[in-house]
Amino acid sequence: MHALSGHSGSSKTVVGAVSRAAHLVRLLDAADLPAVDGASGFPLPPKLSVTSCHGGQGFSVAPDRCDLHIDVRTTPTFDAQDAETLLRKAVAELDAELPAPAPTEVTPVAAWPPFRLREDEQPAAALLNAAAEAGLTVRAKTAGPSNIGNLLAGEGIAATAGFGVPYEGLHGIDERARLTELPTVYAVYQRAVLDLLRAG
Repeated sequence: MHALSGHSGSSKTVVGAVSRAAHLVRLLDAADLPAVDGASGFPLPPKLSVTSCHGGQGFSVAPDRCDLHIDVRTTPTFDAQDAETLLRKAVAELDAELPAPAPTEVTPVAAWPPFRLREDEQPAAALLNAAAEAGLTVRAKTAGPSNIGNLLAGEGIAATAGFGVPYEGLHGIDERARLTELPTVYAVYQRAVLDLLRAG
């Protein structure tokens, strides 16, 4: 986002880039995203998250630039083009309500397809079987919005988002994992890999 730079104490009203970014965040938070589409069989709805905001420095200058990072979970019925359209619509509304010296820029960085691996597909089946043989009760679930399964699915490779130790606070500042479970997780992966090699 762009804006005119100016002194925060100026008698002229200066809407800095950070203030414009905050307005865009409000527009995105209020965006109307579709609900879960039962017909597609995909269990999660689209989701939009503002994940970072960078702009300005010091106390007395209204900044002329601010950058936002936005992550959107796509689904079979709400793809990357739909996500970009939603973002560009919010940006156009921002630029109309709070004009700036330059239009707000939207730069797509990466787009991964929505992806769901069935429990009976490999390598999910091998991991679930190996966990059961190790005496663990686990359940499959669909992860998102961004995980290794989506990245590899874009290359035509079936993959899981992972099986690991029990955890709390995933990706939060207080994220933590029970490392005492690592030997069991290692054994499950070893059994699953060996089963897949034998089957291959």
